Amino acid sequence: MSPASRKKAIDDAALDGFEAPGMRPAAQARSRELLLRLFNEGLELLREVDFDGLSIEILCARADATVGAFYSRFENKEAFVGALQRLVVAKTRRGVTTDYEGGAAPADDLERLIGWIAKGALAWYRRHEGLVRASLRRANGEREMWTPIRELGELQISYALPRILDFAPRRAPGVEQRVRFAFQMLFGTLNNMVLINPGPYSLHDPATARMLAAAMTQFILAGPAPEMMGSSL
Repeated sequence: MSPASRKKAIDDAALDGFEAPGMRPAAQARSRELLLRLFNEGLELLREVDFDGLSIEILCARADATVGAFYSRFENKEAFVGALQRLVVAKTRRGVTTDYEGGAAPADDLERLIGWIAKGALAWYRRHEGLVRASLRRANGEREMWTPIRELGELQISYALPRILDFAPRRAPGVEQRVRFAFQMLFGTLNNMVLINPGPYSLHDPATARMLAAAMTQFILAGPAPEMMGSSL
């Protein structure tokens, strides 16, 4: 499928004011169009190959660009993937803020709210599966590579936590900690599905969002976890 016939995941507005280490910003229309083609094709190509298998030659061929044009904008492949991650995260942060501040989050029922959160997180991971996998693999040797995505999760928690506590029993000991750990369960499970897909449920299983939401809700409402016994644990 050609770039022209596919809906763009990243549009021109996303480049306004955008900067990233190892990337030369584009001011002219032709340069911005080149960046958009490279970024959108990069997202698609990372669905098919891992970071190590990402070929600049293949990327450029799919984006109708020359290898020279690529290196006129990016220092190397690492800089390209890092810029792509930052661009996606910046766009997602704006979406999270708009959704919560604009009233998109359900406000009448805890299960509906958690279901909305789990469904949205799963949709995001499905849409950016290749980029998340590349980021996770690189994070093994470059811990800062995961920082933008971790901070994105923290942003969602900052919005979701007070809304969840409105439904949860506030006086129950440890309820805020259980909410935070429920999000760790959510993100950890999705990362694990992307990285090694251990089963039995996968990122693309129709039941995954429902199962994640149920696990989060039940854990939040279950009451405090038993105290750990012994200082050596």
